[in-house]
Amino acid sequence: MKKLLLIVAISMNIVNFACVSPTPNHTVPAGKVAQWKGYDVIVKRDSLGIVTVDGKPAAVDEITEKATAYQQGLFSVIIYKSGKVALMKQGQFVGYLKRN
Repeated sequence: MKKLLLIVAISMNIVNFACVSPTPNHTVPAGKVAQWKGYDVIVKRDSLGIVTVDGKPAAVDEITEKATAYQQGLFSVIIYKSGKVALMKQGQFVGYLKRN
């Protein structure tokens, strides 16, 4: 009986410790943010790889060995492995964005 009470007491301490231990703040970016501007559009990619277009998250559209394409509303953004970033609007090429 004493062993059972000891096990219960230890388990309660573990549960209490898990409840009070600090949790990481997931709202703060973990590193640098890459940013490109041009044609009244701002594209950002954070350290986790999340791409936003004018502050709205973009979905991965296509991945190739040379580039990754993202779609957000009317805009498509193509981020090339070479570092270039192309902007398309409604399927029409607009131009390349400049890195900030």
